[in-house]
Amino acid sequence: MNSAFEGKVVGLLAALVLASSAFAAPPLTTAQAPDMLQQIHDDAYQVRDEADQLTGYDQEPNLIDWRMHADILQNMKYQINDMDQALHRLRDDEAALPKHDRAEVNRIAPALVELTDTAQDAIDFLSNNKNLLWEPRYTAYVDEMYSEAGRVEHYSLSPAPSRIEGAKVNHSTGTLNPSNGS
Repeated sequence: MNSAFEGKVVGLLAALVLASSAFAAPPLTTAQAPDMLQQIHDDAYQVRDEADQLTGYDQEPNLIDWRMHADILQNMKYQINDMDQALHRLRDDEAALPKHDRAEVNRIAPALVELTDTAQDAIDFLSNNKNLLWEPRYTAYVDEMYSEAGRVEHYSLSPAPSRIEGAKVNHSTGTLNPSNGS
């Protein structure tokens, strides 16, 4: 190979490596991990709520068409993707996380994979069977998403001393609210 050409290739590769590192996310701070776990919890709660909505539509099958299901599944997909991005960010800096947060990340990961797969199965089923919303296979996907989102929600907010201290549980949403000193 031509040495001038090789020099340009090496220079280009070096520039790409430097450019990619410039866009890399900064390391997580210890305060960010609990916030990200809380966001995963909140997104999982929303996905579970939306799966529950889809289940409730079984009561009025003639009033609901496939587009409403598609819209809700699309919202669920966005929230699942947000959870996945947050989990990847946490896993990238896993060594810097407190032991308890690492354990939560490791419990969330398989549950989120299952949720992602089931959501994709539901989307694929709906795309190919718009008139079969009450088919047992589709309703099973919705039921599985409800359960799997509940697992992610549960695993993402285990009682860590750092989160419990000075916090109060909002029982209507299942989330922790910082204490305001009252």
